[in-house]
Amino acid sequence: MSRKFKYFVVFVSVFALAVLLLPSNLGADSTSQVQAFVTRFYVSCLGRTPDSNGLNFWTSQLLNKTKTGSDVAKAIVLSDEFKNHNYDNNAFINIIYKAFFDRVPDDSGYAIWMGKLNGGISRETVLSGFLQSQEFVSLCGNYGIIAYPGASSASGSSSSSSSGSNGTLGTASGFSGGNKVNFIVWGDDSAFDRPGGRVNGRTDINVFVHLNLDTHKAILVPIPRDTWAPIPGYKTQKINGAHAIGGNGLAESAFESFTGIPIDFYAITDFDGFKPLIDFFGGVDVTVEEDIADSFSGCYLARGTHHINGEQALALCRARHGRSLYGGGAYARETQAAMLLINLCQQKIGMVNAGNLPDFLNKLTDFLWTNISIDQARRILPVLASMGEGDFSVQKFNSWPQSFGSASAVGYNAGEKNQFFAWLANQ
Repeated sequence: MSRKFKYFVVFVSVFALAVLLLPSNLGADSTSQVQAFVTRFYVSCLGRTPDSNGLNFWTSQLLNKTKTGSDVAKAIVLSDEFKNHNYDNNAFINIIYKAFFDRVPDDSGYAIWMGKLNGGISRETVLSGFLQSQEFVSLCGNYGIIAYPGASSASGSSSSSSSGSNGTLGTASGFSGGNKVNFIVWGDDSAFDRPGGRVNGRTDINVFVHLNLDTHKAILVPIPRDTWAPIPGYKTQKINGAHAIGGNGLAESAFESFTGIPIDFYAITDFDGFKPLIDFFGGVDVTVEEDIADSFSGCYLARGTHHINGEQALALCRARHGRSLYGGGAYARETQAAMLLINLCQQKIGMVNAGNLPDFLNKLTDFLWTNISIDQARRILPVLASMGEGDFSVQKFNSWPQSFGSASAVGYNAGEKNQFFAWLANQ
C-alpha cells in the first residue's frame, strides 16, 4: 500500500468519525443522533469508539428517556476507565470542554477551573458545574435528547409563584452588573405573634452579597440594623425601619441608596420562616469561636463546631449579649449571621440542581420571600456549586455606635463608606 493511499484512508476515516460526532449529523433519525451523542463522549473522554454493548445500552436508555445526557456524561467521566488514563488537571479541563461544549476552554473559564482543581476541589464537583450549564442543555438539544430531568421545561424563561405562601419569584433575566450579582438577605423582626404580624417588621439582619460569576468569589457585608441612613421619601433614621415603613420595595430602595449599588434581588425571612427553613435543610454545622450564653436569645453554645437546628440557629443569629468577638454585641450577631449563610451554601448546595431548581425555589418560598427569577438562579447555581470555603469572605465598612439626637444608632464616615462600596462593586 502506497504512503499516499494510506494517508487517504486515514483522512477518510477521521472525516467520517468527525461527521458522526457533529450534532447536525445530516438530518439523521433519532437513533443515529443519540448514537452520535454517546459516541461523542466515548471518543472525547475515553479515546475510543463505544463497544456495541455500551452503545446499544445508552442509546436505548436515552431513546426511551430512562436516562438523560447527564447520566451518560457522569457514567463515562466518573468511570474507572476514564480515571485509569490518569489525566492531569490541564488535560481534564480540555477534555471536559470538548465533550460538553465542543470547544476549547476560554482563558477565563480555564483559569477558574484550574484554580479550583489545583486548590483541592474534586473533579466530581467540577463535573457538576458543567452538567448544570445552559451550554450543555443546548448541546443535548442539538442531538434531540434531554440534558437532565426537567431541562426541557427549565431551559426557557420562566417565572413561578409559591403555592404555600405569599412569596413569589421574579421575572428578570439578567443582572444590572453583568456578571457581577448584588443581592441582599434580610432577617425580619416579625412573626405571627409579634406586633405587625409578618408584613411590616424591621430588618434586624441585613447582609449585602456581592457575587462575581467570572471569578467565582463572593463577599458578604453585614450592614448594622441601626445604621443611620436616609430613607427615600422619609426622614433619616435607622435603616432597618425602611421595611417597616414601606415593605420590600422601600427597603430595597433604601439599601441601594446607602450602598450606591443596584440590587438585583432580595430574600427575606422572619421568625416563623427562618426556623423551619433551617430544619428543611436538615440543620447546619456552625463553628463558634467563643462560649455563648445569651439568656435573651436563648443561645447556649460552647466554643467549637455544632450541628444546630432551626430554633438554635435563630437563637445564634440573635445572640448579642456577652459577645466579645467580631466587634461584640450586635456586630457579633450580624457577622455570625453572615457566616451561617456561608455555612448553609457550602453544606446544602447539593440539595439543588438544574433539574429540580424551579420546584426547589418554590419550596423555599414556604419559608421566605424573594424576587429572584428562575433564569437568574440558573446562572448562579453552577457558580455556587464550584465555590469552596475560601471563595467566600465577610467584609465590613467602618462604623461605630453614635447618638443622633435622642436616637442611639450606628454612625460612619460617609466618604469612607462610599469608597468601601465602590471598591466592593469592582470586585
